Amino acid sequence: MKTRHLIRLLGWDLILLHRNQLIVLSAVIAGLYVGLFYLLKPLGNLNTLLVVLLFNDPVVTGFLFAGVLYLMEKNQNTLQAIRIAPQPLAHFLFSKSLALAILSTFTAVCMVLAAHGINFRWVHLLGGVFLSALFFSLWGFYIGVYSRTFNHFLLFTIGFLVLMGIPFLSLFDVGYPAYYLPFPSYAGIRLLQASLEELPTGQLLYGYGYLSIWVILSWFMALLAVKKSPL
Repeated sequence: MKTRHLIRLLGWDLILLHRNQLIVLSAVIAGLYVGLFYLLKPLGNLNTLLVVLLFNDPVVTGFLFAGVLYLMEKNQNTLQAIRIAPQPLAHFLFSKSLALAILSTFTAVCMVLAAHGINFRWVHLLGGVFLSALFFSLWGFYIGVYSRTFNHFLLFTIGFLVLMGIPFLSLFDVGYPAYYLPFPSYAGIRLLQASLEELPTGQLLYGYGYLSIWVILSWFMALLAVKKSPL
């Protein structure tokens, strides 16, 4: 029964993404990236640029879209109806996060196909993007709870994204890799790199394990924030 309810919620959330033009926006962004890769292909190895743009997609699709969705439903008083509905808030949060993660993963696959064809490691690409998108979506909801307006949300966003963006320095050999290990975004970056090149097993275990732990922690933090949020 619960599984059927979750599937219905997921379908409805995908419809809401479409109605709010977020799927169209994501498709436009993906189209721009695909065009960019076709233009830059003659330059040679684009792996570093591809990892940066692949990771940017979970940020845009997951984090920003989650904040926008939460604030929209808050302003439309949808959350009040959800509070008294028979469906638990956990289903509401899980469904929306899953919908955003699916959208982000689909966009990422289109980008990699444009840049590499089918010559990449599917498991690491799907795992890296999906887990990263879940992580950022949950934080988008968490920060959305404490934001009164979208401008207020953007203020919180700046500090969070700057912090999560620090590991990108590792792609340009700035500092020692150990410096970036505490950042959950670094785990996602390593998994995306693993989809394009060979990485040691230890790095893969770190990527999947550490990012999964952060997804679970973020889930409980976001769920607690949504439950305690004033309407």
